[in-house]
Amino acid sequence: MSGEDQEVGAQDNDEFAAAFVHHLGRTPVRDLVIQALATLIDAAGIRLGLGPEGDEVVDIVQARVAIEMVRGIVVVAEQELGVASVRPFREPLAQLQLAYAKIAERPDGVSPEGPADTGSRRLWVPGE
Repeated sequence: MSGEDQEVGAQDNDEFAAAFVHHLGRTPVRDLVIQALATLIDAAGIRLGLGPEGDEVVDIVQARVAIEMVRGIVVVAEQELGVASVRPFREPLAQLQLAYAKIAERPDGVSPEGPADTGSRRLWVPGE
């Protein structure tokens, strides 16, 4: 990469960062929370092998982390934004927790990094 290409890349990064800061400064936090929940729910499903890439990207350790993050955000969001704002995320969260439990119980329920983070093959209980 030439010096000129690096300079253009740095300008692009600076412009992106400035646009991102501009966006964050004007977007209601409620909208950011909703987007974060949707993104984490999608990530958990994909890491459970429920996305278009299937088992290729299964990582139940990462899925568990995403599910826990959704669970925590939902609790706080209900207090701060109201139950109605978060209600649409309750069912997908429950479905992900069930899918996780089924996968974690399988003998092949391992992530690319090794065995699932389920202790001594015991079921993960939310909040542990």
